[in-house]
Amino acid sequence: MTTQQATELVVKFLKKYPDSTKAAISEATGVKGIVLANVFKKLTNEGSLMETEGDEGKLYSITEQPVAEETQIEEEEIAAGKQSKGRNNQKFKFNGEEYGKGPLVREVVRQYVENHKPTLKQLKEAFPDELLKRFGVWQEEDTARSIQGARDRYFCKEEHQIKVKGKIILVSNQWSKDTLPGFLKRCKELGIKIK
Repeated sequence: MTTQQATELVVKFLKKYPDSTKAAISEATGVKGIVLANVFKKLTNEGSLMETEGDEGKLYSITEQPVAEETQIEEEEIAAGKQSKGRNNQKFKFNGEEYGKGPLVREVVRQYVENHKPTLKQLKEAFPDELLKRFGVWQEEDTARSIQGARDRYFCKEEHQIKVKGKIILVSNQWSKDTLPGFLKRCKELGIKIK
């Protein structure tokens, strides 16, 4: 069972039976252990899971319609007065080369690592997770693979991996017209020129 399928089961159950215990959720849905923990983490990150204290311990409810697993196409729909059905294929120039949104971020991070030789902590300070709340700009390989679930949410191919002080990091590929401006602003603050 994928995290997405497990999430859908848990959400469906909690919509019908709010204020349920973890044991009741697990028993009714068949979602257990680490998978249930991942579902709770995902729903909490989306702001969809509400936790309260009851006589039986912690109780869980859905606070709002959770954000569905976005596909890159959905994330990259453009708003130009009205919704477009196509992808936003805007290109950016960096170091004389043209890149789409995700590849641009990957290349900027790669170049930053090459030029500055930062520690993981310094790199996280340069490109904090807040720039892409759900996935972070980059994560160490093990963390990235556990966050992404069944679909690649990071550039995982060997040629896209970046080494930082002997550790492998993966850059997120989940950039949209709404999330990229914060990254571009941070690049400007760091003196990185992107056209």
